[in-house]
Amino acid sequence: MAPPKLADRYRLLEPIGHGGMGTVWRAEDGLLNRPVAIKEVRVAPDLEPEKRDELLARTMREARICAGLSTHPGIVTIHDIVQEGERPWIVLELVSGRGLDRVVAEEGPLSPRRTAEIGRQVFAALDTAHRDGVVHRDVKPANVLLLPDGRAMLSDFGIAVSDAEDTLTLTGRLPGSPGYVSPERLRANTMSPAADVWSLGATLYFAVEGRSAFERPTGAARLTAPLEEPPDPPRRAGGLRPVLNGMLQSDPEHRLGGSALDAALARVVDTSDPGDPAPTQLDVSGGLPAVGGAGPAGSGAPAAGPARAAPMPPPSAAAQPSVAALGRRGWTRLLLSVAIGLTSLILAPLLVEFLASVLIGD
Repeated sequence: MAPPKLADRYRLLEPIGHGGMGTVWRAEDGLLNRPVAIKEVRVAPDLEPEKRDELLARTMREARICAGLSTHPGIVTIHDIVQEGERPWIVLELVSGRGLDRVVAEEGPLSPRRTAEIGRQVFAALDTAHRDGVVHRDVKPANVLLLPDGRAMLSDFGIAVSDAEDTLTLTGRLPGSPGYVSPERLRANTMSPAADVWSLGATLYFAVEGRSAFERPTGAARLTAPLEEPPDPPRRAGGLRPVLNGMLQSDPEHRLGGSALDAALARVVDTSDPGDPAPTQLDVSGGLPAVGGAGPAGSGAPAAGPARAAPMPPPSAAAQPSVAALGRRGWTRLLLSVAIGLTSLILAPLLVEFLASVLIGD
């Protein structure tokens, strides 16, 4: 049971989110008279002392990491951390937005242009973190918040790793969500900026396609698919498709990243039609794996709505004959047809008369 007030200052109002590590509350800062979000870190009562210490250390690390990155407009700001009931509570900026997973589930897949805009903003936040020696390790749709003004923000550095912090692992748990964990992390738990880029690529794939790049019937299959198979070919991505392919390269040495990634996303934004039709819930997937039921195991993300088919590209100029050429061919065919018809009308009676005279004569 959560206390009604923390540190004699923060009043909890209602839960607004749940995850594997705890609950996020809408709250009010009584001292500064402003709304805030508070992350309640869940600690099992039977947790072994060393694991409890590990969890508390992870929480304190999250607070320090977020505090150091809060100057970036694409990263949720941390205000305070409170110890209450032998567990920590992290006081955060209250962001009025929805997770990318919810947006896709409620409204359908996004256009390639909008997806590229979100990708640029989230990559800018990640790039800031990477320059400070921080790897997020849990980039996924649920951790990308879309605000009413169109901005995208990156949240939840709960399993991030910083060069300035001791490396902590939560025993018995894979840091990350199936379908959004890079192949090198699955193989050797290699944590690098390139691994975050791969996870962002998987997140953008979900945004534009409405499903995971590695949609499989079980959580275990989703988890291991990036090790064994390439991502499913995108159907709706349009000009974003080569960017996704570059981000989802299995070998981090060949993975698109840095300024080249930002420039590629910018080109998609600049060259895509801003009047892309709105997403639709109509299922015209034509053989795509069924979308429905639970999201990726452990992600907390609801299933996405069905994907809509990408428009067919217009034929190239070289493939389009001129109107004049079409007119000439049409007249030629018409005259040839008339000539053949007249010839048949003239010759047919003569042929019949000739055959009759021959047969009767015999």
